[in-house]
Amino acid sequence: MNDRWVLVDGYSVLHQWPRLRKIAGRSLEVRRNALLALLERYADHSGRRVTVVFDAYAAKHKPETADRPRGIEVIYSGSGKTADDVIERMVGESEHRRLILVVTSDNLERQVVETLGAQSVSAELFELEVNTELRELELLIRQHSHRNRL
Repeated sequence: MNDRWVLVDGYSVLHQWPRLRKIAGRSLEVRRNALLALLERYADHSGRRVTVVFDAYAAKHKPETADRPRGIEVIYSGSGKTADDVIERMVGESEHRRLILVVTSDNLERQVVETLGAQSVSAELFELEVNTELRELELLIRQHSHRNRL
C-alpha cells in the first residue's frame, strides 16, 4: 500500500468536478455516492489510503455502515463542526503529516493544512490525478480481457 494518505473535503470536490456537477439535478445523496464510487476505484488502483470528510449539516441521511464503499473511509463532521475542522484535527494529530495530501478548493484551508505540515491540492488538480489513475485501470482491464479472449 502507498504511504500517502489522501484527505478529501467531500463537498469541495463534489461542487468542483464537472462530471459530478452534470448530475446536479439529482439528489445530493446520488452525487455523494457517485463521488465515493470514483474515489473507491482510485484508492483501489493507486493503493492510497483515502478518507472523505463531509460536513454533517449538508447530509440529511448519513449512510449506514453497510452502504459505505469498501476501501475508503467516509467521515461526517459532528454537530457544530465542519469538514475543515475535522481535516485540520486529523492532520494535526498525525505523526506523518508530510505524507498527507489534503484535497480542497478552499484556499484558506489549503494554507492552514500546509502550515500544519501537510501538502494540499485543489479539487480540480486532484481530478486530473484521479482521471489518470482510472484511465490506467481501464487500460489494464482491457488488456487483461483481450489476453483472456485469445
